[in-house]
Amino acid sequence: MLAVCASVLAACGDEPAGKTERPEPMRTVAFFLANGPQHDETLVRCRADPGVLKSESDCMNAEEANRKVMIWGRDEALRRAGS
Repeated sequence: MLAVCASVLAACGDEPAGKTERPEPMRTVAFFLANGPQHDETLVRCRADPGVLKSESDCMNAEEANRKVMIWGRDEALRRAGS
């Protein structure tokens, strides 16, 4: 009886059976330099809650990409990232 109850409760999760949530791969500084819309979107998201998100890898990489764009411009920063 306990085994049946345990298996029923285990099947009652938030995720549908067979589906597991995969974390998004970390996006690098070079990725953000090459993908302006995602860079801008990430900066907006990260800057909306810096107390929580500032140490998130995507936020740090987006900020670093932004710093490089401000110094050299997007094309030169992208060229330097590829070197």
